[in-house]
Amino acid sequence: MKKTTRLQKYVELFRRNIEGYLASNVCIKTTIYPVDSEGAVFEFIFNTNNDKTEKIESLSPTVGSVLSKVPQRMVAGNLEGVSFGGTNIYMEGNRLLLIKGEDEPKQWSGTAVQNDVLRVVSTSQGGARNAS
Repeated sequence: MKKTTRLQKYVELFRRNIEGYLASNVCIKTTIYPVDSEGAVFEFIFNTNNDKTEKIESLSPTVGSVLSKVPQRMVAGNLEGVSFGGTNIYMEGNRLLLIKGEDEPKQWSGTAVQNDVLRVVSTSQGGARNAS
């Protein structure tokens, strides 16, 4: 996904939907990694430093190439051949990597964002009690 307006809209809706689950002093710093092929990667860092910055990195050829650049322990080895479908969540400490594997419009809709947030919240709480 290389449409920056769609990527920024996703972040806006994600923030709006997750804020109700966060403590009042928690902010989200965001880095968007657009991809020339299908998908995109979002890095959300939850902080209490009032850091709400949003940055868009330069276009990468694939999701795998993004994951080879950012610190993560989810996938190792040669990441160029790795493909993702749907939404994939990797959480570590105060950091969330959200990997969108497709460009289908339904994967980027307001409903999809709400579902992604519910998955993040249920994952961070250690279960699926909030997932539908």
